[in-house]
Parts: sequence; structure tokens; C-alpha cells
Amino acid sequence: MSGLPKSQDLQAQVAAAITHHKAGRLKEAELAYNNILKIFPEFLDVIQNLGVIAAATGRLDEAIQRFERAITIDPIYPPALWNVANAFRDAGRLEEAIKAYQRVISVEPEHFNATRSLGFIWNTLGRRDRALDYFSRTLDLRRGENRFGKPDPTLVQTTRAKLEHDLNQFRYLGSVKRDGERFDSLARAYENAKNKIKWPKDEHEIYPLANEEIEWFGGSYNFPNHLIDAAEHTQGTVNQQLNVDKICNLYSGSNPGIVWFDNLLTGEALLSLKKFLLGSTVWFDFSHIKGFLAAYLEDGLACPLFLQIAEEVRKTFPQILGKHPLIQAWAFKGICGNKPIGVHVDDAAVSMNFWVTPDHSNDNPKSGGLEIYRHAPPDDWQITNYDDDSELIKNFMVDHENQKIVIPYKENRAVLFNSSLFHGSNAPRFKSGYINHRINITMLFGQKTKM
Repeated sequence: MSGLPKSQDLQAQVAAAITHHKAGRLKEAELAYNNILKIFPEFLDVIQNLGVIAAATGRLDEAIQRFERAITIDPIYPPALWNVANAFRDAGRLEEAIKAYQRVISVEPEHFNATRSLGFIWNTLGRRDRALDYFSRTLDLRRGENRFGKPDPTLVQTTRAKLEHDLNQFRYLGSVKRDGERFDSLARAYENAKNKIKWPKDEHEIYPLANEEIEWFGGSYNFPNHLIDAAEHTQGTVNQQLNVDKICNLYSGSNPGIVWFDNLLTGEALLSLKKFLLGSTVWFDFSHIKGFLAAYLEDGLACPLFLQIAEEVRKTFPQILGKHPLIQAWAFKGICGNKPIGVHVDDAAVSMNFWVTPDHSNDNPKSGGLEIYRHAPPDDWQITNYDDDSELIKNFMVDHENQKIVIPYKENRAVLFNSSLFHGSNAPRFKSGYINHRINITMLFGQKTKM
């Protein structure tokens, strides 16, 4: 810890305080930290840790004071710079949060998470142009030619299924683009790599790429090789024929809130979004869920059209989403036609899922959508690892099977629901082939609250 005094007695007090803190005994830790400050009032890490405890217990004003005190002592002290920015954001003091995150970046220009946070704040403030600037910067920090630090794992690893997807995407682009030869050339390079790599038996098992193997792709692997121009729609993106009052009443009348409806987007907006998702090489994440690829706002998914949709959805349903800013969004693509997303909860207040793959790609119109359990898990049930907690989740599902809702798949169908509810995809059975992959969009709004 920085500023650690030489006194063995004080070192023992610090060690005891940290032990309490790590064990979650926050009252004991706070008392111990305060006793240390009486002897060593400018102990930076102790001041910082007191701020962390204050933030964790909802005392954001006190947390901000602690972090600012640490910054006064050391103006470039990274933990306090980062944590005070987060505290300003969580307190809703967004203008101050912007300045604080910019202060982080002034000290560490390649700070990915501070840049990402600025993207979301500017989006919350209705400045989609500024948000896009920062999301473009996060993409560059992770995948640009001048990226900094250790490469993201997705740049030096792959799976056979992921490589097969990318190969098929280049073939698709080669067939629909006037400069198709560039994509045909990339497809040949990927075909060559696919044939030369000695793959594990499981097509979804992560394979670490050697430097020589990475060179086979000519600097293209998991890079934004092609981004479709997805501009805003001047006539809007959300279908103006929706019965908004009915949708909001159905949501508020259910406890917890759940509602689903069709024709979320206008035909033009849906077509533009599908073109972007089919043609943009932004499907970088292959390790989150076996059988799926994911794209995130800060990693290539952000485009003018996508942010416009998110903002207009929020404005369309003010009773449900009005007070909840967009805090994350992603797209999941099922590259195995019959593999579901397991049951989970989202870390937000309200979730919205909608589907964009055409109905004719779905071999079973009665399934392939979403399962939601109406009964929420207890507030004190902290699920930190779904693999470790899988047995608990299975038992919960069995006990509440009679409260499960099955919402069939349909193109342009949207589901709004309380994020605390367990949900997962329902028995998908989609055709093979690149254009038939099931694509689900998830938008998360607001911070999670207790049920």
C-alpha cells in the first residue's frame, strides 16, 4: 500500500483492517481504518479504502469527499481518480463525472474503462455524437493498430466455430459487395488457416494462436475489417403504430413487470440494422457462451442507428424506461442453430430483448424465443458465477416451473421485463447457413433495485 508507515504496530493495524475489508466486515474495517488515520492522517490507501466502503454502503457524498481528499494529497493517485469518477456517476452528478473521467484519461490516456464510461454518460445526456466518439476510441484502444498494452485475449485466441463464422462472413460480403475481391481474398486466408490448424475435438474449445498462425491472417483476425454505414433515420426507428399505453399498462399490471409485443422497429430501421449486423465484422467475443458470438457497444456495436434505437425506445416507454438510462447493450449471435442461452439474470433495472433474424430461418415457430420465470430470486441471493451456482439455479427452476412463461420467437418481437427475473432462450432450432444465425439484441436500462 502506498504511504505505508514503518511502524510494525501500524502495519499490523493495516493488515487487520484489510482482512476485515476483504472478508466483508465493513463496520470493523471502517473503524480500523479510522483509527489508523488518527495516527497517520495522510495515509493514501486508507483514505481511499474508506471511500470505497462509503460508496459500497450508499454514502456517495462521503465517498466523494474521501476520494477527493486522497487526490488533494496526490493529484495523480490512480485508484482515487477512478473511484471518484464512478461515485459522481452513481450519484447522478454526470457533469462532474465527465470531468473526473477526463482527469483519469489525462493521467492514463489509454484507460479503456474511463473512455467507455464517458461513452455511456454522453449517451445518457442525449449527445449521441459524443458517445460515438468515445465508443470509437474504445474500439481503437482494443483493436486499433496503435493499441496499448497486452493484447485482448480475443486477438490471440480463437475457436474452430468462430473461425468458420468469420470465413462465412467474408464469403457473404464477397457475394454482396462491389469490392468483393478483398473479402474473397480474406476468405481464402481464413480457409487456409482453418485447414492448417490442428483443432481440438470440441469446435468451441478456445485455441491459443501462435505468432506464426496470427500472421496467416495478414493482420485481419478479429479486427474491424468492415463496418457498415448505419446512419440515423430521420423519420425515426421505433414503430409509431405501437399501442404504447396498452404495453405500459400490461407491464405495470404484472408483478414483476413483463410484457412482449411485435413490430418494435419500422421496416426501414429493421432492414438497416440487419444489414449492419450481417455485414459488420464486429462479432469479436467467442468466449462468453459456447456456441455464441457477441458484439458490444464499446467493441464495435455502437453506430448512429443503434444508439438512436436505444434512445427512441426509452422515450417511447417513459413509464417503464424514462428514469433508467442505457447502461449496456449487446448482440448475441447463435452460430449453432440449436444451442440455447442458459438461464441467468441481468445486472440492470429493466431489460429489453428483441430479435432480428427472419422468421423463415427458424425451423420451429413455437420455440426459439425466451423463457422467463415470473418469480424473482431472493434479494440476498448473490449469484457471482453461473457455473458454480448452476445447481442452485436448476433447483430454483424446478421449484418455480409453474411460473415459467414461454415467449415464441418472432422477427422484430420485443420483450421488456424486470432484469431481476431468471430468463434464457427457449429451445432454438434455426437453419444452418450464415444468414440464418439467430441474432438477439439486449439493451439494459438503469441500475438494479431490490424486488
